[in-house]
Amino acid sequence: MEELKELNLLGESEVVEIPDLENEDLIEENSMSVIVRCLNPSAHKVGGLVKALPSIWGMYDRVKGRGVGEDRVQFIFESEGDLYHVLYRGPCFVNGWIVTLDQWKPNPGPDFLRSILFWIRIKGIPIHLLKKQTV
Repeated sequence: MEELKELNLLGESEVVEIPDLENEDLIEENSMSVIVRCLNPSAHKVGGLVKALPSIWGMYDRVKGRGVGEDRVQFIFESEGDLYHVLYRGPCFVNGWIVTLDQWKPNPGPDFLRSILFWIRIKGIPIHLLKKQTV
């Protein structure tokens, strides 16, 4: 095992060509999924998220999760309604830490899972000060 760890797999080597494959079936299968990213890997382990999030969503028996990297988990949904319920529900907290999630995309951009959208409600602003500049 130590020998494997010491191998330089990222160094200069031969180029490996991947042939063009028909992958529409995989794209369709994965389109019913979300990717969740741990924002604090020391607090969230991938396996823990696979177990915790379906219960938090109330979908323990309707979604399947699997690790897809050191800090990411993919959840595949059986129904489009469940998928959109999770997406529109907003950010999730697991053990007091927020995780970010978004629908799977075949070619995500560099900002994929690097931001979280959420609403902030500010109460008690006097009516005569309700302007964008005040906020």
